[in-house]
Amino acid sequence: MKLNRIAAAATVAAAIAVGTVSGLAVTQHGTVAVAPSSASLAPVSLAADSQSVDLHSVKSQSHPAAAHAAAAHAAPADPSLAWLVSRGGQAQVTFNNEVGTLAGDLVTEAQVPSVANHLVFEADARVVRAEAEKILHTSALLPTHNRAAYKRMLKDFITVANLLQPGPGYGTTPQDDVAWNTAMKASNITVW
Repeated sequence: MKLNRIAAAATVAAAIAVGTVSGLAVTQHGTVAVAPSSASLAPVSLAADSQSVDLHSVKSQSHPAAAHAAAAHAAPADPSLAWLVSRGGQAQVTFNNEVGTLAGDLVTEAQVPSVANHLVFEADARVVRAEAEKILHTSALLPTHNRAAYKRMLKDFITVANLLQPGPGYGTTPQDDVAWNTAMKASNITVW
């Protein structure tokens, strides 16, 4: 799954949050996976491009062996989709949502530089830092593909979060922008 630009826009983060809550997962190829909402429903996969939408559904079977075979048939061929539904992928979705929230708060604070807006982005920066540190310190949440690049990206976002905190390391706007752009460039990786 490409990470770049997912976190750049608050609207994208909101769309991901809505999709995650409703059981949807979006990959870089425009594929949407729908998680079953009950035991009687089987996964449904929607493959979408700008021209068409194909619907593939696996019907649930009452026989356990048939249900297992249907589930094996419905398993995602794209390793990034398998990553997305894993614990690490879900931690990534949460992290992306937090970065998207932070991005939106930074835009809001830049447009209306009030103390209240400033405090909001500082708090959200702490949340981003905590999420990144949690993923870094839990090896089960790290991807197997491009792990070193993924760790570097998380560390870059920790740097951004640190610059946004009051104290001796507090960054200036140009420092913040450089750190943010570095983190965004580092997020242009494919993981699974």
